[in-house]
Formats: sequence, C-alpha cells, structure tokens
Amino acid sequence: ARQLEQVDSEQARTTSRSSREAFVGYAMGTGSGGGYIAVPAGQETRASEGSITDKNGSRRDTLRMVPAEELGVSLEEYRQLLANAKLVGAMKFMQLGKVGIEPNSVYGAAILMPQVARTAHWHRFFLPHVVSSYFYLFVCMFVHATMLVYVGKELHVMNLFAGQMYLCDFGADLPACTLDDDSERCVGPFGTPVTAPRLYSWSQWATRSFVRDSLAAVLPDQAEKIRKIADPGEYGVESYYCRLLCCFVYVISITQELDNIINMIRLLYSIPSEEQPWFKLGEEDDDETAETMEKWLSQVEVKVAGMPRTWKLVNVFVVLLPKIMLWEMTASTGINFLMETGGIDDIIVNSVALGFLLTLDEIITDAMLSAEVNHLLDECQEYPLYQEGDLHTHSDQETLSKSEELAPRNLQLAWEMIPKVMVFCLGLLFWLVTRYYTLHCDFVDGRWVSKDMHLPNSLSFSLANALFGRFFPVDAAQTPYWSMDA
Repeated sequence: ARQLEQVDSEQARTTSRSSREAFVGYAMGTGSGGGYIAVPAGQETRASEGSITDKNGSRRDTLRMVPAEELGVSLEEYRQLLANAKLVGAMKFMQLGKVGIEPNSVYGAAILMPQVARTAHWHRFFLPHVVSSYFYLFVCMFVHATMLVYVGKELHVMNLFAGQMYLCDFGADLPACTLDDDSERCVGPFGTPVTAPRLYSWSQWATRSFVRDSLAAVLPDQAEKIRKIADPGEYGVESYYCRLLCCFVYVISITQELDNIINMIRLLYSIPSEEQPWFKLGEEDDDETAETMEKWLSQVEVKVAGMPRTWKLVNVFVVLLPKIMLWEMTASTGINFLMETGGIDDIIVNSVALGFLLTLDEIITDAMLSAEVNHLLDECQEYPLYQEGDLHTHSDQETLSKSEELAPRNLQLAWEMIPKVMVFCLGLLFWLVTRYYTLHCDFVDGRWVSKDMHLPNSLSFSLANALFGRFFPVDAAQTPYWSMDA
C-alpha cells in the first residue's frame, strides 16, 4: 500500500511539473475580466499594451507585469523606467571612483615594483626590476629637469646676451595701431610706432638693425641718410589673442598630468597603511594535469592594496614631490616660453611641441623598461574607494526609489552644471600669465612693457634659478643695457 501511495505521489508531482512547463508565460488578458492568463509553451501572446512573453521570455519580466500594472504602464515602459534608474545609479557609482597607479609610466613602475617584490618576500627575480624602475625614474626626472633648465637658460640668459627684452605686450594693439599710430600704446621697444608693415620677429629685427648699423659704420658720411632710409622696424607680437589661445591649449595639455598627480595623492592617502599583498592567486584549472607555465601569469591577479607607512613616505619624497616640482616647472617655463614667442606660426607649433616633455615618462617606459614590468603595469587592478556594502543588489522597487534619491537638488544641480575643468584651466591660465607679467613686465600707460634689462654676469643657470627664480635670480650687471624710458 505504501509503495502504491509513493507511485501515485510521484505521478502527481510529474503531472504538476509538466503542467507548469506547458504554461511558461503570462500576459494581460484581453477579456473584460482583465488579469493575467497562462501562455502555453511554444506560443506567443501579445498583451494589450504591446509586451510579448513566450517560452524564451524572462522570468523577471513575468514578475514585473504586476508592478507595471500598478503603475498603469506597459511592460516595455516599465523596463524603460528601470533602465533609466539603473543608468543613473551606475553613473553615480562611477563617481565613487577608484584609484590606481599611473599606467605606462616610470612613476607607476616605481610605486608598483617594490610592493610586488615585498609581497614576494623580496624574491631575487624581482630585485633587478625594482632597481631598473628606480633607475629609469631618476633618468626621466634628470632629462625632464635638464631640458626645462635649458629652455629657461635660453629665455633668461642667452636672449639677454643677444640684447633682447621681454616681449610683454609690445604689438598687442597691432590692428588699431596700423590704422592710427599716434597712441602711446603703439610705441615699440625702440621708441617708434608698431604697425603691421614694420613688425618683425626678434631675429629679423636684429638682422635688419645690424645691416643698418654696419652700413652707417662703413659710410660714416652717409650715416644720417642711411639711418633715415634703412628702417629696421619694430619688435612685437603678431597676434595677442592667438598667443593667449595657444597658452590655453598648453594649459589643457598639462592638466592631464596634474590629474595624474592628484590620483597619486589620493592613492597614497586612501589605501590602508599596512602590509597587504599586491598579488594573489586567481582562478585555476580544476585539472592539475592541464597546468602549464604559460597559464600561470593569467592565474595571478595583481591589484593595488595596503602599503606600509614607511613605503608611503618613500613614495611621497622620491616619486610624488619631484613629480609635482617638475609639473610646476613645466607649466611656468612653458607659459614663459610661449609668451616670449611673437610669430603666429611659431607659437602654434611651440604650444604643441612643449607637450612632448610630459610624455617623456611614457616614452622611457615603452622603450627601456622590461616587458615583464610593462605587463604588470597593464594588469594592475585599481583600488576601489567605495565600501563593499555599496555593491549589494536591489529589487526593482528599490532601484526606482534609489533613482529618485540620487536626483540632485537645486543647488547641487547648479553646481554640477558648471564646467569645472574649463573653469580650472582658465584659472590656471590666469595665474601663470599673471605671474609672467609680474616677474618680467611693468604696467605703464595702460599696457605691460618689459622691465629694464640687465646683462648677466655669466652663462650659468641652475635648477634653483629655474624652480625658484624669484628667490634665486640670475646674477646680472647693475646698469641696464635697455630701458623703456631710455
């Protein structure tokens, strides 16, 4: 009897399961009674709102028909509402952000490789890679700083030996002065009006002036006539606004490097100050016989983790602070160089060429660091700045309500609509250009003119002169070789 009861019970469960499998979907009924009706397997039923469920339909969509009906919308409209809410939540989640080492850079390698070696208990295999990372970091810093020192030497030493003054705003009012050159703002560095037919670059003006003075020296009896006929012209900027525009383009290019610096600061501040492994064993094959050394690299996960406080201090003083100083030096020297460029074509080319200095670390990484280090830089995962609790799943109702909570209020909305990067770039441009005018120009008669020029006492120009020119000025003679008042 018990066996017969078990057989009957098994048959009943089989029949019930077959019945459920035969009706795998639901749709809104088209009759006056409304509600949901079962959809037989292998058939399609189109709901009155236009949604479709069949044997390939999603079980979640089947369950969503009830809340969709409560909201008075179709299933497709309800799915669109969920899509909107999930997109808002995902983009808000992106703002929480992650921090990681700088990829494809010697700065990132100098942070990563010592931590990998520490995790491996300073295995001998990693020691050469740690040494090479620091070696090429110092090479990059030396080359970068030396090139900036040479640019500064050209601006503040060699140009002065050539008798050049700072460009400032000479020729800034060229369009108006070409039409009417009687204004004080039209006077050039040599006391004559700056007009379009008489405007030249410094090298052109110097050549024309040399020819005129040479002829006057060879023919002293004709000197007055020669000086009257042989007009060397004036020195000035061809386009004041083109110069500002190119400076702005240059500021945009250096903003990315500043973002890398900020990311490094956040990294060193956010990660725990404790010893944590920077790599661990990931997924492996179940079959040990299928293991090969070729697969080992893909089975190890490299990621940013905790770092002892001692190593944080090492990275601050060896990597971060030099990187900040080089960035500031690049920004100020680059703007000074562009502000001293008068020709339109020259300033456009120079604004792009100066960005090469900021890619020097990437060039050295690609060309000199080993393939193993480059692979670890590419594979290193970022450190999340959010808590694991932020990743828990939400029901559809929670997702929709969360979307409403994430909607910014009036003041927050106004703040988020401000183009912050653009405002920052404009502020940085204003600060760098203002510093150029303050250090090298005087404000006279409503315009900026060059300060009195003093001949340097030597050709030396050090890193201190380049970094802290206000506190370590170039040693120069007391008597000026050029003055606007002379």
